[in-house]
Amino acid sequence: MVMVLKDIHLKVTAELLKNSRNSDREIAKRLGISQPTVTRTRTKLEKSGLIQAYTAIPDFRKMGFQLLAFTFMSFQEDRPELFVKAREWVSKRPSIIFANNGLGQGMNSVMMSLHKDFTSYKLLLDQLKRDWSPNLTKEQSFVISLEQTDVTIKPLSLANLLINEMI
Repeated sequence: MVMVLKDIHLKVTAELLKNSRNSDREIAKRLGISQPTVTRTRTKLEKSGLIQAYTAIPDFRKMGFQLLAFTFMSFQEDRPELFVKAREWVSKRPSIIFANNGLGQGMNSVMMSLHKDFTSYKLLLDQLKRDWSPNLTKEQSFVISLEQTDVTIKPLSLANLLINEMI
């Protein structure tokens, strides 16, 4: 279901991105609207699926992760049964935090994964190659060391997402 977004939907969503722990009353105060309006809007956003979950973004480095990897892949065939297999394969690997199809640089899929060390990253790549051969024709990774905090240009956060400017 596609929802027609009104200005109030965007404003409430932006406030929730900044801090989803804020109460409806606090959001109403920040936006200069009534608390029941915020509650109705939040409920509508949740029911429509625009808001899928409320979650925290932890400091992965402090959790013991050393690497964040973006692995770009090219698969030979685009068959529906492979999507089912891919969902099952990814669901069994908690280190993979995002996976999707797309296009660019001669690739048609991407996955984002977190790793405690290089060994766990290498193990995931070995499993990928073993389990998806011969359909996997190419893979390349961009690996980020989470231990080098002084080189982070902008940390992962949705709090500063300017929704109005993106739509």
